[in-house]
Amino acid sequence: MQFKKVVPYKIRRLIPMLGMAGATLFMGGCEKEEPIVPTRDVEIELDQGVPEKVIALDENGDRCPSDLAKYYVEDPNIRRIYLVPVGSWTNCRDSEITSLRHATLELLLNYSSKFRGKGDFNFRIGEASKVPEDSLWYVANGWTINKKYLEQNQR
Repeated sequence: MQFKKVVPYKIRRLIPMLGMAGATLFMGGCEKEEPIVPTRDVEIELDQGVPEKVIALDENGDRCPSDLAKYYVEDPNIRRIYLVPVGSWTNCRDSEITSLRHATLELLLNYSSKFRGKGDFNFRIGEASKVPEDSLWYVANGWTINKKYLEQNQR
């Protein structure tokens, strides 16, 4: 006597079904989600007449970021701090362009990765080209130089 048992499913479908069943055992449930804190960007104006907005002197007389800049860096809700030049910068000579970079802007950019450049420095025409390494540094960090004059010449 021979017994014949009929299996109601095909073997080729059994392997994927077992794989799916096994995979559900290893899948995690809901993960704990951390609350999303909204971030914002702020701008600090760079003005030749009011450097106290971005730079201060510490107790040793060394240049350091201002209290406002430090406050923005420490605030976890602030993603980026943009340094935006305002006013006229046409009285800056090539040596002052270099000095501005080394004494102020690099100090801030090295202080925190939150700092970025934004906006246009309207230096006297030809002064920035006397210090090409500084001009390239300004552009690489987000600023433009004499954008208004460049747009006028392209028309």
